[in-house]
Amino acid sequence: MRSLIIRALGATAIGAVLFTVAVVSKAEDRSALPASTTYSEGGIKACTECHDDEHASAIMSGPHGMAGDSRTPAANKGCESCHGPGGEHAKKEKQFRVAQTFASKDPADAAAHAEMCLGCHGKVGQRHFLTSEHSRADVACNDCHKVHEREDKILDRQTQVDACVGCHTDQKANLNKFSRHPMREGKVVCTDCHNPHGAKGDHMLVEATVNETCYNCHAEKRGPFLFEHEPVQDNCGDCHNPHGSVNDSLLVSRPPFLCQQCHIDTRHPGTVYANAAVAGNNRVVGRACTNCHTNVHGTNHPAGLTFRR
Repeated sequence: MRSLIIRALGATAIGAVLFTVAVVSKAEDRSALPASTTYSEGGIKACTECHDDEHASAIMSGPHGMAGDSRTPAANKGCESCHGPGGEHAKKEKQFRVAQTFASKDPADAAAHAEMCLGCHGKVGQRHFLTSEHSRADVACNDCHKVHEREDKILDRQTQVDACVGCHTDQKANLNKFSRHPMREGKVVCTDCHNPHGAKGDHMLVEATVNETCYNCHAEKRGPFLFEHEPVQDNCGDCHNPHGSVNDSLLVSRPPFLCQQCHIDTRHPGTVYANAAVAGNNRVVGRACTNCHTNVHGTNHPAGLTFRR
């Protein structure tokens, strides 16, 4: 009996492999077919005579399927607005394919896929996409956006983060640290800080600098202050890891060790507090340095030179 089960499982596995090979071969054969050069006469109707499944119909229930809007594919050449000419394909002449299938995962085809989308979406926030870090990494629009699904996970604040960390796995780990932005809850999402279609600043930030991006939410830290803390004005990321940390307040290291990376020769001893009596030192327990220096981001108090007021 046991040997029969093993043989049956083996046969099933072989069958699955053969089926996968057949599907891949079929996809490869389709991409190797010559592309149609003329548009079909029936428009969307010509396509849906064969492609009438959920995959094809879902797009018609979204923005792309609004025929009353002259900017949409439905108001122009239908499916062929994005997929290119498909006249010969619709007539089944010589097994032609549509001009643009979007099925290829070859990095060399990513820019061509993106240019098709930018024909309509290239006049607004996506106009810098071809010079963005995503484009340089051969990421195409359809790698993130699923226009043939009723719900695009990238556009939904409850699912966007999960979609992004599918590639950005290092940030997925940070989201599980105890000190973090409320991203898992959908209150803060990746596009609140980053423009995935390209931006003028580093890391595709929505503003030109890290600080200007942070000030969109943390306006109370903007200043100007009478007494300003230099690293605060330089870069918030010097002290904080915005994606998550094991330290309070997203700090890259806990005080006093964080503070002593700069303050190594002050009125206090310049040695790192790591001796046997460390637990009894009031400069280490609680909030350490910020037990006294409470306004480390800056202060307008006349006596706030040391940020204690």
